[in-house]
Amino acid sequence: MKRSITKIFLFLTAVCGLSSCLNEDESNIPADASGSILELFYVKAGGTTINSGLAYFSGAAITYPATHTADTATFVVSLAGASTFSKDLNITLGVDANAVNDNIGSDDIDYKLMPDSLYTFITKTAVIKAGERSAKFHVIFYPSKIDATENYGLPVTATNDGSVDISSNFGTVYFHAIGNPIAGSYKWNYDRYNTADKSDALHSTSFAGHETILAPVNPTTVRAETGYLGVHYLITLTNTDGVLSNFKAVIDPDDVAGTFADNTVTITSAPVLTVSENNTKFVINYVVFNGSASRNITDTFYK
Repeated sequence: MKRSITKIFLFLTAVCGLSSCLNEDESNIPADASGSILELFYVKAGGTTINSGLAYFSGAAITYPATHTADTATFVVSLAGASTFSKDLNITLGVDANAVNDNIGSDDIDYKLMPDSLYTFITKTAVIKAGERSAKFHVIFYPSKIDATENYGLPVTATNDGSVDISSNFGTVYFHAIGNPIAGSYKWNYDRYNTADKSDALHSTSFAGHETILAPVNPTTVRAETGYLGVHYLITLTNTDGVLSNFKAVIDPDDVAGTFADNTVTITSAPVLTVSENNTKFVINYVVFNGSASRNITDTFYK
């Protein structure tokens, strides 16, 4: 069984960091309040982003390889506030079926509630011990059983026996699987040349065989990394009854207006996307000018 389990120290670091920086509006607790509130924090394996609540909806996308039998996601239910409890607080997980389409105003995707044949909670109950602030939970997903053409949502929240309110901003982890046929885990090669025509040697920042995710944005768009300055592509396609065509790639306009503009980078040759016949290899090449020299960039994503 293949699992991706986030180490607990990542959660504790994330929980402490977020609790210390949230203001009254974000955490729903005045800074000097004696009350407490429960928040759910989901940090993907190897990551640092808190992928909870509608503000971070996209971060809770299920992107495990479809060939995997089982993968485990780990998340924390945390007690936020000025003080801890003097007695144990019993936490019970729940699935809020009414929240499955909370994000429809943002992504316009109609999600089906994920059937319980596609996931299992290792346990639905845990205890935040007296004087402590968090309890850890695991949910196992079964990627090989998930229909890649369907959009599934699993809004996970929690209740407790201490009448502690749940956060309105971080009270739900919106696990979801978008039915995009090319999303998921890929190998990644990055080639950089410091000339427009590749007449120089391959730059030392180039690499091969890294792991990356083509993250679903919607059923016909994925977001992918490019190794140059940490910006991203948006790859789009047309899906006609399972037949994929009309593939295109652009640098994410937000990155162009932000990272590229901040570094005086302009695109001199727009991304050109080449796709293999079986849609398992995507090669994207583009050229930029950074104000003093050109950069020829190629990213290759492959199964």
